[in-house]
Amino acid sequence: MIRHAEKADASANPHLSEAGKIRAEKWKSFFIDIALDFIYSTDYNRTRETAAPVAISKRKEVVLYNPAEVSLEALINKHPNKTLLIVGHSNTVPAQINALLAREEFIAMKDSEFGNLYLIEIEGKEIKTTLRIL
Repeated sequence: MIRHAEKADASANPHLSEAGKIRAEKWKSFFIDIALDFIYSTDYNRTRETAAPVAISKRKEVVLYNPAEVSLEALINKHPNKTLLIVGHSNTVPAQINALLAREEFIAMKDSEFGNLYLIEIEGKEIKTTLRIL
């Protein structure tokens, strides 16, 4: 799971800023050698634009989801043994992971944090989480 890249402004549905476009390309490079089965994004310009370079490079469609209606656990159960990239927001990404873990492990990201990658690996009933910074 990742948060969308830097946004152009504080409007309700902004596009990515130039820095955000650069970060989205960095995510594409990061995932270049990682097989992804599905790419999910919330239905906002900034999240779709963050997911787009990765999706284009992987020749995958971006599947839209609403984190208020679809849990991380539901997505995982829908795609067992698959690798997903999920693009969300500073408050939804940590909240979704915490709900999956049934504990408060991650706090909402600061407005200035855009390079966090939350890697979630599931083997049987064991869930391992790793936070990486790009």
